[in-house]
Amino acid sequence: MFDPEQRSRAFNFALRAQSMFGTIIGITILWSFYTLLFTDYSHIFISKILLTMICLGFAIITPLIDFNESHATNPLWTGHARFHLVWQVNAMIFTALLCLSLLWVFDTFFNLLLVVALNFLWIFSFFATAASIKLYDGEFNDINGVPPIIIRFLGKEIEIDRNIQAISAIFVINSYALLIILT
Repeated sequence: MFDPEQRSRAFNFALRAQSMFGTIIGITILWSFYTLLFTDYSHIFISKILLTMICLGFAIITPLIDFNESHATNPLWTGHARFHLVWQVNAMIFTALLCLSLLWVFDTFFNLLLVVALNFLWIFSFFATAASIKLYDGEFNDINGVPPIIIRFLGKEIEIDRNIQAISAIFVINSYALLIILT
């Protein structure tokens, strides 16, 4: 369903929200560089902001993308596959809410590291699933699913799956937050 005219308004909104969130993440990363170099904010606070952004992505952007006709109500998917998708997304939402409470309500150094570990759990689970995709005859996308990101580079069009792009970015941000915590 790569044609926006064939998608629901909710699906098109989710894709716009994902794009806007990517911009916000980019601004947050730039803010973190500036803050590390030119302010006296603690490294812990900066890392908590970065980790919060990851949690907001897991808790808000993932369900926006997945709870529509591209995934949870996809007519081409079996009911059982949709059940597992909703289960997985709900687990991601609840993990993100738990992580936000560990970051801001039950604020300890151990909990900060636990949030990083929980984020890596989701990240490495994705990469393990992607690496084993041939074993279960999986696909990164369906014909009526989420369109890839198109990048034009040196006159060539490169398609990047949104899941790979998003989880790779989250891996970098989570690793960057861990590095800030440990310095």
